[in-house]
Formats: sequence, structure tokens, C-alpha cells
Amino acid sequence: MVVSTSWFPTSKSAEVGKKYLEVLKQFPRDKTISKVIVPVGVRTTSDGMKSFSIFEVKEGKLKEFMNIAYKQILIYSEIEGYQTEMEFYMSGVEALPLVGLEMPEL
Repeated sequence: MVVSTSWFPTSKSAEVGKKYLEVLKQFPRDKTISKVIVPVGVRTTSDGMKSFSIFEVKEGKLKEFMNIAYKQILIYSEIEGYQTEMEFYMSGVEALPLVGLEMPEL
């Protein structure tokens, strides 16, 4: 699972929104690479705005996902004050076998 988080000045909100729509057109969602869990969430912070998206990357597709994600980040990087971070998480099903355990049926 990948959580992509971005921060930007409130004064850049319209510019970020326009870039978001541009990125969606330039990089249509490819369901063979990832499943979108949360397309976009946005909130205000004491430092400006914070947005996030959550994706479930398909087995064997991480490199493809990262190539697209970094191209998208480069587009947003044109906006002054824009910062971003990607976090990669293993699911319980993936992580428990590393310590010799198995995820129970939930």
C-alpha cells in the first residue's frame, strides 16, 4: 500500500487544484497497476494545506507505479512551496510471514 502526502501553502490551492486535474488527464488511472483506495483527501493545517491519496499497488507493479508517481511529483514540483512524501506499507498478510506468522481469517 502507498500513502502519498503533500503539503502546500494555502495561497497555492487553486494552482494545486489545476495541476491535479492536469495530472489526472495526463496520467489516467490504470487499474492494472494499482487500485485507488482514497483518491484525494484535503485538510487545512496551521502551515497551509495537506492532501493525501492511498493506493493498493498490484503484485509486481511497484516499479511501474513509482515511475508514474515520480513523473506526477515532478509536475507538482513546479509549484513554489509544494512538498510531497510517499510511504510504502506492507499489509498484515505480507508482513506476518516475515516473523513466521500467518494472518487469520477476519
